[in-house]
Amino acid sequence: MNFQTPPVRRSSALLSWKIVALLGLSLTVIVSACIFFFLHSRGIIDHLVKDRLRNEAAIAALNFTDEELQSIHTQEDMQSPEFGALVWRLKDIRARTPQIRFAYIMRRTADPDMLEFVVDADALSAPAELDFNRNGVVDASEEPGLPGDAYPIADMPALRSQAFVAPTTDDDIALDQWGYSLSGYAPIFDANGQAVAVLGLDMMAEDYASILQSIFSMQALLLLLLGGILTTFSIMGVVLRHRMDEMEHLDAERRWLLQLILHQVGTPLTIFKWGVESLQEMQLRLPQSEQTEMRENTLILEDGVSRLEHVAEVLLAADRIQEGSMQVADEHVSLRSVIDETVAGIQPRLIKRSQRVVVDMPEDAHLRLDRRLLGGVLRELLDNAMVYSPQNGVISIVVQRRNKHVELQVADQGAGIPSEDLSRVFERFSRGSNAGKYDPNGTGVGMYIAKGIIERFGGRISLHSSEGEGTTVTFTLPCTKAASAK
Repeated sequence: MNFQTPPVRRSSALLSWKIVALLGLSLTVIVSACIFFFLHSRGIIDHLVKDRLRNEAAIAALNFTDEELQSIHTQEDMQSPEFGALVWRLKDIRARTPQIRFAYIMRRTADPDMLEFVVDADALSAPAELDFNRNGVVDASEEPGLPGDAYPIADMPALRSQAFVAPTTDDDIALDQWGYSLSGYAPIFDANGQAVAVLGLDMMAEDYASILQSIFSMQALLLLLLGGILTTFSIMGVVLRHRMDEMEHLDAERRWLLQLILHQVGTPLTIFKWGVESLQEMQLRLPQSEQTEMRENTLILEDGVSRLEHVAEVLLAADRIQEGSMQVADEHVSLRSVIDETVAGIQPRLIKRSQRVVVDMPEDAHLRLDRRLLGGVLRELLDNAMVYSPQNGVISIVVQRRNKHVELQVADQGAGIPSEDLSRVFERFSRGSNAGKYDPNGTGVGMYIAKGIIERFGGRISLHSSEGEGTTVTFTLPCTKAASAK
């Protein structure tokens, strides 16, 4: 006897398999999406945390000079007022930087695998303050680093090299006598651009892990597995919201710290400027034989004040670029006139360095933007070209029309930028690893500001460089309709 499956049952079975297949496919998509966003979010937060550590270390290092560190070598120097001032400054930096446990400064020794402490934020703290775990005893992991104490760095690549070149962080969690931590470092340079010490800020491993895990928990992942496609999109929204909040939080901290620095620098700068003006007036009343020496000292002071003002201005400009609050005028501008004025402004420095600027611009171009900001960008590019070019060097400016855009190139035949540094050239506080040899006082934000301004004008900027052969910076800007019709 032959039996056949009823048609309805066969259709129901086929439908059930389709539902199972669709459910399996949906769960696979959900699992894949959850795993992807989990790992991707952790990677982004990891980058943000390290970027924050690197930037805060870089800003903190600006508070210290080679001269004041040179007086600290042994524990006997801990009684000096200079040491107390250094400790106070480190403690203030740590107190204003959330989740930073240790702040310290170390210098190199004759042993490449060993550094020595110069000052630690906890060096003058009482035992009760050092007893962080409140067990009544100052454990080894709670003792501060004292002047001259050795610190092994054989297993710490960042401290062996990069930390004495530019701001950096550990690649991963590191272990020392104080426990597991993630650290950010920044070099402290002397007047000749040589790194004499490194400032470190440590975040404990548990705090670092807490930040990484706060973005997206495993419990949320399980809920998403059971929630379906709509739940997946909801969690994606939560992840993006968390990421934005974390970025805003880190950015708010950066802006607050920058505003504090600018506020603290502003008053002393004004005092110094008044002092320089008073010295200039006194100079005129001195005998002729004494005026020369006074004039030389006054020029040195003027140069120092000018450099500090420049640092404050570029940091403020970088902050406004980041916030998108930079005020931009809307005016018709002749590119030729901007180039001529900028070149004329740097002519004394060009003559002093026996350098010259060659301009190749077949026809003028008219733009609609802020003349002052465009001149600032061009001045930054020419300043860099002068600093990193040799004596008697030639700097070229080439301007060409590209349909409705104008393209401007600033090229030199100077030191160039190492290939490994090119990817970071437009980042904040980023400088080429060879930059300190030519300009120890650079801030590393000039190209970041230039990029922000050019993009604010609706243009693009790029850089091509080879170490030892020179650098070419190219940017494009939209022309006005009237200029394009010519």
